[in-house]
Amino acid sequence: MDAWAARYGSSIAFICVSCAGPQLATQFGTQLKLKHCHNTWVDQDDMPTWGQLGCNGFIVLDGSHSVISRATPAYLEVREAAFRHVDGLIAALIAEKPLPELPPGAVDPAVGGPCAEVRFGKEAEDAVPAISDAPSAAQAKKSSVNVPSVKVAVLDEEHARCEAALMQLAERRDSAALNELLTAYEEHFAHEEALLDEHLYAGVKRAKGFSADKGARTSHFTDHERMLTEIRNLLSEIKRKADLARDLGLNESVVELSDAISADEVQRLSGEV
Repeated sequence: MDAWAARYGSSIAFICVSCAGPQLATQFGTQLKLKHCHNTWVDQDDMPTWGQLGCNGFIVLDGSHSVISRATPAYLEVREAAFRHVDGLIAALIAEKPLPELPPGAVDPAVGGPCAEVRFGKEAEDAVPAISDAPSAAQAKKSSVNVPSVKVAVLDEEHARCEAALMQLAERRDSAALNELLTAYEEHFAHEEALLDEHLYAGVKRAKGFSADKGARTSHFTDHERMLTEIRNLLSEIKRKADLARDLGLNESVVELSDAISADEVQRLSGEV
């Protein structure tokens, strides 16, 4: 976030807003040593019920503090296209050009489709004043996976099982290990989604208009399905290669080679947890 803000200098203000009071905002700014983006807080009751790139996208305001986008595409739904869309939106505002269209694959949910929506509007909203300045420290991808405790014993156990399945995949790199990971994910996601619907997202399916909880639910569950689909597609590709090797009459050692999963694939799957 901080490096992103640095690219635009004084043309654009990136603002991180905490609705949990000044203590968390101060801790956030101190730990990250923010230099280029602003860090502030508002009372929870005054916080707009949208925002956050991961689940609901960013809130974007123009120079007159009018809301240009209530929610840019969510990262969990369209991945890197979420950043490209924000960059395109900022570039258009700076150049005073028409706002960009949706990123490829993104559609308005009213039309149908699983991708993120972008909500534009001209509602007058005051920008939040900043209380301290902006860098994000580093980002490092590690092959090992360590999911922090969510303080719910049964979910922590499921997370541990998923971690173990990923570690086993890294060691064995075969379809049997990948199938075990798929089973662990399927069971965990189904249970987690049921708990979320019961305790956190109860009633959001019936919500009319914009709902931050509805957006968070959609992007969270969509991310689950995306991860499952990637594993299923990889398993299908492994099976296709093995079947082809057998059809060609190749010996079993070649068939076994077709069952191998690359280290890059393992790293990619581990990095998405």
